[in-house]
Amino acid sequence: MKEDFVTLETAYLLKEKGMSIDIRFPTKYIAQKWLRETKNLHVEISYMYGNYWIYDILTIPKHDMVGLSDRPLIHYITYEEALEAGIQEALKLVKE
Repeated sequence: MKEDFVTLETAYLLKEKGMSIDIRFPTKYIAQKWLRETKNLHVEISYMYGNYWIYDILTIPKHDMVGLSDRPLIHYITYEEALEAGIQEALKLVKE
């Protein structure tokens, strides 16, 4: 099993929002965990009937659903694609 690292675009956003990144990119899991622990945002991935994945962004601890108001509902083919997109959107919501 291979580790899934964030894309270059996501790595730039993570660094911009305060994550300490050296030369290596973090995994999607580490980015998701960092958002939970430092920004109180949880990226939740759901499998949907029809064989696709979606994401939601929830606040911690209130469990309020948040997100960009103009986000279209996109059906992702893989869990990892949905997670990457969710991480990117969550990062766009983080205030500097």
